[in-house]
Amino acid sequence: MIPRTVLGWKRLAVATGIVIIFLVAGAAIFIWSGFYNVAATREHFAITTWILEKLRRQSVETRSYFVEAPPPLDDPDRIRLGAAHFEGGCAPCHGRPGDPVDAIVSGMLPPPPPLAGAVAHQTPEEVFWIVKHGLKYTGMPAWPAQGRHDEVWALTAFLKQLPGGTAADYQRLSGRDRLPPEPRENLTQGSDTVALTQCIRCHDDAAQETLSVLVPRLAGQSPAFLLRALAEYAAGTRPSGIMEPVAKSLDESEMRELAAYYAGLETRPPPAGNRPDANSVERGRAIAMNGDARSGIPPCLACHSRSRAPAFPSLAGQHAAYIAGQLRLWQEGGRDMTGYGQIMATVARRLTDEQISDVAAYFASLPSNDGLDRPASSTETGR
Repeated sequence: MIPRTVLGWKRLAVATGIVIIFLVAGAAIFIWSGFYNVAATREHFAITTWILEKLRRQSVETRSYFVEAPPPLDDPDRIRLGAAHFEGGCAPCHGRPGDPVDAIVSGMLPPPPPLAGAVAHQTPEEVFWIVKHGLKYTGMPAWPAQGRHDEVWALTAFLKQLPGGTAADYQRLSGRDRLPPEPRENLTQGSDTVALTQCIRCHDDAAQETLSVLVPRLAGQSPAFLLRALAEYAAGTRPSGIMEPVAKSLDESEMRELAAYYAGLETRPPPAGNRPDANSVERGRAIAMNGDARSGIPPCLACHSRSRAPAFPSLAGQHAAYIAGQLRLWQEGGRDMTGYGQIMATVARRLTDEQISDVAAYFASLPSNDGLDRPASSTETGR
């Protein structure tokens, strides 16, 4: 005789199986019937909305625990860089501070939220994770260059100060106040409807300095180098969530026009108040001229002197923060997808953090590339 407890468990198992079969069959009929309305003109069921929002909040919160410690988010140059990208990549959907959200975008489901309120109660790590990875089924894209944490933190820095900002602050931070009031005259001014191509919002030109010291100065660089950089951005071999979309929107003739424009600009003196430590500058000069034989570091001027190859950049007068940031990016493997990048990655990984700061300070202290001659020989340079 079968014990009653065993019979009870068998009946329970059968009943459970029948319920599961009915649920699966019901779900299949519901899906195949097309009863559920997927139109953006109709809200989800209340329970569906609750589940999706709860799932999203918990997922972001859990994964943000594993985000690296943020850099200083109150750095004005980092905030300006983030604001500039927000203008080109985010404002079309989320709107600018003080402006209404685009009527077409507001028809999305869910609609992109005004970010001032959305980020007010989120931690920097949560904002970073969302910006980097995007959100499924919301229209929020992932960052185009996943390895560029420096860029993601810049946008995070801007978003975290957004709740306390004004429309006037945004105009200044994003570089919109740098745009000329008259109609477009050349490609660097871009189009009012395509903010990504407004180069002068971020970069220097004949009349003004770069928006941030984290943005490179382009005046006087060779056409070959500028064209190579744009081509690498467009191909994705020089990763940048900021510059890749810009370069991909340009055709070859536009790239050549931009390269010729910036190459034809006169170099400007370093920004006023840029006074790096004299000892740091001297140590950087020694590395630039002589290298460091013990660590296998060649002289920087072997490739970046006045007589450099056209495809190499001039570093004289470049922002120290930009140079240091790029060297650290090479160290991390963020710029080693080209032959030139692999060479620089090898050199950068041999530099200490102090040497990076010193080399950056030295080149930033120079007014132009005049007088920067290639070391004559390894004997003369002490290599």
